[in-house]
Amino acid sequence: MYGTALPCRTIIAGMNRSLESALRFVSLTTSGLLAGSLGFGDAALVPGWQHELPRESKLRPFDALKAMNYFNAIGPVALASAVTLAVGSRSHSIRRRILDAASAVGLAGVLATTVMVTVPINRKLEEEAPRDYAREESQIAARNWSRAHAVRTTLGVGAFLCAVASNLHYRTAK
Repeated sequence: MYGTALPCRTIIAGMNRSLESALRFVSLTTSGLLAGSLGFGDAALVPGWQHELPRESKLRPFDALKAMNYFNAIGPVALASAVTLAVGSRSHSIRRRILDAASAVGLAGVLATTVMVTVPINRKLEEEAPRDYAREESQIAARNWSRAHAVRTTLGVGAFLCAVASNLHYRTAK
């Protein structure tokens, strides 16, 4: 009777380790993609470029999946995996838990800065009519956008570096 409980616990612990490894892979990959995309700045983040593409009059099945913008899912997936690791990690190392929490906080800062600062400034600037000489308010908004972008890029790169350090700490702790 007692002999069957041990293999069951071993299997469950193995599944938890596998789930944690998969979450670490997802967290590292998505936070790296997010940090890399933020590093390109204006070149990679031009709003509305999808609307300039020609549209076909007849959509075939699965065309909607091909047209979907998956970039919008990278940030939330990175944040969700980092928070899950920070809260549910099996690691007993305090250093690893702090790195996981720092990664989650950095990614939350990236998403908060994006949603609360850069997106509203982008919308405000896109609504303005084109002019030969920019108004002072537009120049101030562009400067604020640049500062917010620098903050979120720093947070994104920092979160990625914390995720890398957490994974490296795991490798050296074995």
